[in-house]
Amino acid sequence: MTNRWTTLIGFVSVLWLLPACNRATDIDQEKRNVQQVFEKYLESVKTADVALASQVWSQSPDLSVVTPLGRFKGWESVRDSLYVNFLQKAFTERSLQPDNLAITVSGNVAWAVYDWTFTAKLANGQPFSSKGWESHVYQKTDGRWVIVHLHYSSPLPRQ
Repeated sequence: MTNRWTTLIGFVSVLWLLPACNRATDIDQEKRNVQQVFEKYLESVKTADVALASQVWSQSPDLSVVTPLGRFKGWESVRDSLYVNFLQKAFTERSLQPDNLAITVSGNVAWAVYDWTFTAKLANGQPFSSKGWESHVYQKTDGRWVIVHLHYSSPLPRQ
């Protein structure tokens, strides 16, 4: 009889813990999915590719971006102000390198925080470099992750 109870308790314990294991696996997979969108975002900055960028950004008018250049609302504003007028027109080469990336997933929302180094060549041929911090908020919409908010900041200039 004792063996039966031990087996039953073991079996019930496994059944009870199984959903938690599945949730951890699901969260790990969703983190990888967000990371893939993040990598596409980096590539869209490097190439200033509006078509690629449109795959990673929400097309909602509620999309918001906060940068030292200003605040932008909606995809059209992000596309025109950041990708066309800033990335395409101001630079001939661009590289955005992340460091200390942390991605958190909670249901259909995720966020990523990281340090960045941006190196580029200005349209006049001069090198350009800046560093700072960035955070993204992602939302899973229609089965895919998209950026719904981005905020970045740069350190104050040294005196």
